[in-house]
Amino acid sequence: MSKSKMTVLDLCLCAMMIALHIVLEVFGTIRIGNDLKITFSTLPFVLVGMLCGPVEGLVTGLVGTFLSQMITFGITITTPFWIIPGMLQGLAAGLIYMAFKRRPRFWNVVATVTLACLVLVIFNLIASYFDGVVIWKYWTIEVLVALIPMRLLVWVGVSIVYSAVAVPLCKTLQKRMPAGYRAAKKG
Repeated sequence: MSKSKMTVLDLCLCAMMIALHIVLEVFGTIRIGNDLKITFSTLPFVLVGMLCGPVEGLVTGLVGTFLSQMITFGITITTPFWIIPGMLQGLAAGLIYMAFKRRPRFWNVVATVTLACLVLVIFNLIASYFDGVVIWKYWTIEVLVALIPMRLLVWVGVSIVYSAVAVPLCKTLQKRMPAGYRAAKKG
């Protein structure tokens, strides 16, 4: 990866993916009670991490999650806990994609998506712990532990769907990027 600054193309892609995240978060989320949701709103963070790099993935996760938190819940004392998982998912996607760069593209994308989604699940559980058990005390630790199998099941499902979407989408987006841009990002 080159050490150049964020390009205009990176900035535009990040902005479009932030907008896509907000639309998917607000209108494309299936809530199951108050404790679980099925959403594909973090796919943009993974895509930016893979296409632009870990820093851009982190920034997209930060801004996107912050804005969607403001729209859905407003600012609370626990807002930072809920922003961190999206940031780390974008960062992890960029780092993992770079680490597997020499692997066949299909498996590179599948591994990146699966591991980045696992990062999100782990840090969402940590955020749930601080939000529900430590600060607001609306859960007990037993309730949180009981939710882990369901969240892991959702992780498997989301990873499969993300992989099915991300593989052709990454190929298409990478082909559409200018040649000089692709060469600089291969670094």
